[in-house]
Amino acid sequence: MDITKITAIFDEAAVKYDEQRRYFIPCFDDYYETSISLLATCRNDFASVLDLGAGTGLLTKYLIQQFPAASFFLVDVSEQMLELAKSRFKDRPNIEYLVADYSKTLPGKNFDLIASALSVHHLDNDTKLKLYTRIYDHLEPGGYLVNLDQFKAGSDFIEKKYREWWNRSIKNSPIGEEGISAWLKRSELDKENTVNDTKSMLGKIGFTHVECIYSFMKFSVIVAVK
Repeated sequence: MDITKITAIFDEAAVKYDEQRRYFIPCFDDYYETSISLLATCRNDFASVLDLGAGTGLLTKYLIQQFPAASFFLVDVSEQMLELAKSRFKDRPNIEYLVADYSKTLPGKNFDLIASALSVHHLDNDTKLKLYTRIYDHLEPGGYLVNLDQFKAGSDFIEKKYREWWNRSIKNSPIGEEGISAWLKRSELDKENTVNDTKSMLGKIGFTHVECIYSFMKFSVIVAVK
């Protein structure tokens, strides 16, 4: 993984990232709100939450709504992204920030919940496996992993149709040529798995109750319990 290239691209995108996210994710509300609300049904006592590839703190914003008493630790390679997260949560206590490559190291403590949104798909398969293993090791017993991410279809034909639909949706949005160009640049970093491949990987590591709890075309949410 070219971490320098990833950092540069997301530093450049930081200012407009949240503003455009809703157009890049056609199922935005369900993707974040509905899937995260299920976690509170599964378990409502998460005391410590780690957000990997936290960016501007968008996922953490939804997690805080469900788990306001938890402490949060946000990790991202982009310092500019995390500066926006700090601004978003400036009045919020119990949040720590770390500029780091989470594919190589995680904070030196365990968590009840480790979460990520639209980040892990930038990693190759070997790095994904090492990351998921490290996540397992950094979860408390009974801890949860939730990954909101992009996945490729199991069928090349359907994958092609997903991408055609998605490209058309974005081109018809108010993002404009500059935003589309930046999105295409970020898309060059994608190394997507299928949902089934990811579930299999997590199961082999030792996670139990591995399930895809939400799916809309290329956007799915996987939950796994230690």
